[in-house]
Amino acid sequence: MEKALCPKIGMKFQLEDKTYNFYNRYGLVVRFSVRKDYLNKDKDGVVTSRRYTCCKEGFKRRYEGDVKPKKTRAETKTGCEAKMGIILNRETMKYQVRDLVIEHNHTLHISECAHMMRSQRKVSISQGTQTEIANDAGISLKQSHELIGKEAGGLGNIGYTRNDLKRYLQTKRERGLKYGEAGTMLRYFKEQKLENPSFFHAEQLDCEEQITNIFWADALMLMDYTYFGDMVTFDTTYKANKEYRPLGVFVGFNQFRQLVIFGATLLYDETVESFKWVFSTFVEAVCGMHPKTIFIDQDTAMAAAISAIVPLTYHGLCTFHIRVNFMKYLGNYYKDGSNLSYRFAECMYEIQDENEFIMAWDAMLKEHKLETNEWLRGIYPYRKKWAKCFMKGPWTVGIRSTQLSESLNASIKKYLKIDHDLVQFFKHFNRVVDEKRYNELRTEYHSRQKLPMLGLQQTPILIQTASIYSLCMFVAFQNEYDESTTMVILDQKHTTMHVEYSVSQYDGGRERRVTLNPITKDITCSCNLFEQEGILCSHALKMYDMVGTKFIPNQYVTKRWTKKARSGGSVDCKDREISSNPSLSIFHRYRLLASEMVRLATRAAMSEAATKLDSSVMSELSKRVKMLFCGEIDEITQNSASMDLCKEIQVQNVAGHFVTPTGLKK
Repeated sequence: MEKALCPKIGMKFQLEDKTYNFYNRYGLVVRFSVRKDYLNKDKDGVVTSRRYTCCKEGFKRRYEGDVKPKKTRAETKTGCEAKMGIILNRETMKYQVRDLVIEHNHTLHISECAHMMRSQRKVSISQGTQTEIANDAGISLKQSHELIGKEAGGLGNIGYTRNDLKRYLQTKRERGLKYGEAGTMLRYFKEQKLENPSFFHAEQLDCEEQITNIFWADALMLMDYTYFGDMVTFDTTYKANKEYRPLGVFVGFNQFRQLVIFGATLLYDETVESFKWVFSTFVEAVCGMHPKTIFIDQDTAMAAAISAIVPLTYHGLCTFHIRVNFMKYLGNYYKDGSNLSYRFAECMYEIQDENEFIMAWDAMLKEHKLETNEWLRGIYPYRKKWAKCFMKGPWTVGIRSTQLSESLNASIKKYLKIDHDLVQFFKHFNRVVDEKRYNELRTEYHSRQKLPMLGLQQTPILIQTASIYSLCMFVAFQNEYDESTTMVILDQKHTTMHVEYSVSQYDGGRERRVTLNPITKDITCSCNLFEQEGILCSHALKMYDMVGTKFIPNQYVTKRWTKKARSGGSVDCKDREISSNPSLSIFHRYRLLASEMVRLATRAAMSEAATKLDSSVMSELSKRVKMLFCGEIDEITQNSASMDLCKEIQVQNVAGHFVTPTGLKK
């Protein structure tokens, strides 16, 4: 084989690249690395002569300074004269070997080290794609390199080193940012919108036409808001990138009481004007549908923006942040045996009567001598936004804090790093979103696979709710139903249209007033559980049982908690029906083809003859698929000039004109 590949004087080649490939292949067999030496071109840019040498040609330049460096690189060059020179024959327009030296003056490499020689190292397209997919999935470079080595039968068979893989990914990222961070981000949004027209994004420019605030929401986020956007939490405590730009995420609850994401924003700052822009853009994205309730932390700028943009939305304060601030400002009051934290928690979570709250609050201040404490005096005027007794009316779905956002922040920290650029940020943020959606899909599967546990009391109302509610909501309803069996009726009062009952637990407890219309089956309870969470309380269920109502009336089945919560269509801000995944058919075809290809490759690898046959057929098939796509791509290019991503992408500035952003404001 070495003799067949050995270069000879007078050998001819059609192209200069083919000459290099021939000599490099010869270097692989002989075990030396090839380096491209001098190059001559004519006035038309045509290569007229070139020389290829051994990588050990020449000598290292001697240091000529006065002070020698502490560390120097080891010698690698030995003055080897092995080379091959070519010249262009003007008559035949072919390259001919004119100068040739075969002998080397150094020890050649062994075959096991051939993949480490510089001229032999190359990351192929398929290997690069596989590495990119692994990197996007959060697999480390070391693990990705080892995985490809396992598939190839050893690290020596893949044709490159881990450093080559690192340089490949770095070059890929640099090319991805060739338009700058702003241009790259806008092109990402453009690609997403081409993939699904319902993808929504908006950018705010300052007077210098730099991007300050960014908002985006994909089609599934908008669909989720249609079904579950009645309660939203919003938080900006997580700083997303190396500029410490705050990441804000709009989050809610689905029918399984799991987290769903409605939209996300990257902010320049946390001022009232920035929050106003974010909330108004969010309302625009969801077709003007305001949430019933929104929970935030104790941010005054955020609160002012909510009051201005969505004044009819109930604005609640996060109880978790209030407890954190309580520890921050009153931690020095803690002493052995102090009950201050318990008294404060009682006011926040336990007390259910407003007058009782006022009395307990005053007693707490007096007992611990906190009448002049600035933080407590500052939080008290907002008691209707955080104390349980003042929050009986607002719709909360059982949420009292931004714990959903805090839970999402914990997931984001696993995937995002502070030094990620915008391209990496969007890729890894999508991993967080995909994880949450897959968790919901898994819960959906289990809810259909597993039957609800009805227990011993298989009453008609439990059988009905088991078939209607999601699994977790049925458990919550069943708990209320079980508790209703411990209720007793203390008193009843009849009016023209209603009957009013006094209900309490048999062993005491707070008395509740339940009003029932015997004809329409309309029912209300002073505990306001249905008005807050959309599920009937034990007091109401006790009354239904007493009057012989065996099924829940339709008006008390909240759709967002049912198995059919996602039924019905949804439209985007352009009044187009939203498609959750228009490219789903592509994934189905890919899954079918990938399994077939893997099965064929596994079978063919058992035999040398089968491997050669498979390789030749796949090569021919690849050419035919490429030819098939060439015609389609030409047609798409001609018909979609307006969608060309290489064109300048413009954004509306503060004056209402469309301009090209000058960059992302730091």
